[in-house]
Amino acid sequence: MTEVKILMVGPKSSGKSSLANFLADAVQNCENPSMAPTKPTVGTRILEFDRTVRKGTGSVNVSVELWDVSGDRAYEAAWPAIMHGAMGAIYVYDAGNAGEEKDLDQWHRWFGQNMGFKDSQCMIMAHRKSQDVKPSRSAIPKSLAQVHVVSTTLEESHDLIKEEFDRFLVHIETAAREMRQKEEQSVVGD
Repeated sequence: MTEVKILMVGPKSSGKSSLANFLADAVQNCENPSMAPTKPTVGTRILEFDRTVRKGTGSVNVSVELWDVSGDRAYEAAWPAIMHGAMGAIYVYDAGNAGEEKDLDQWHRWFGQNMGFKDSQCMIMAHRKSQDVKPSRSAIPKSLAQVHVVSTTLEESHDLIKEEFDRFLVHIETAAREMRQKEEQSVVGD
């Protein structure tokens, strides 16, 4: 089983904890995940879960550490330690909060670029807390134009959110496997 660490980052109150709970099947109110209570994350929360994802003609088992990182910059001093060992980042912003997508570039610099992530190791979740807002792809900063964007809401499309996360996991699993192979080759002196 491949183990991966993924960071979920973005502005305060953008829906990171709700999405993290949903992806990890840690939602208390399963009938309507959008109604599950959350509170502001202090520093970071780590959710651990296993997923079996389709890869090519087969499937792979992935052990996921999903780090729900507080969007409060008061915890910025802890970010280097939080980033250590991460293989990917999910940027979450509140699509109903006008202009919040502009902050994505900064979050990408802080987390994705500092870690040297490829675009395939990053994903954007344009989260809507209700169905009233449709995010626009043109609103995403140009520096993130090649990063996959998923419109999310916990009011509906639950299967779509998990399907998109599983597709993302395939990229992260591949990156983790390739990194481990390089590390093993460097030890052997190949």
